[in-house]
Amino acid sequence: MLLTIKEVAARLRISISLAYRLVARGEIPCYEIASCKRVAESDLDKYLELQRIESNRLPQNTRKHF
Repeated sequence: MLLTIKEVAARLRISISLAYRLVARGEIPCYEIASCKRVAESDLDKYLELQRIESNRLPQNTRKHF
């Protein structure tokens, strides 16, 4: 399924302008149909997986203790 940039922003819970920047920089691949940009769900899932940070990979000074 193809998503609009607005739908991408909603799924990532980010602003629409940030979603457009990520697409414009090529961080999130997209299809351009006429003047409309669409993102495949599978590409969005790949982008999210690349952004994943495991807690054991965080620098020591950024860990929070509650």
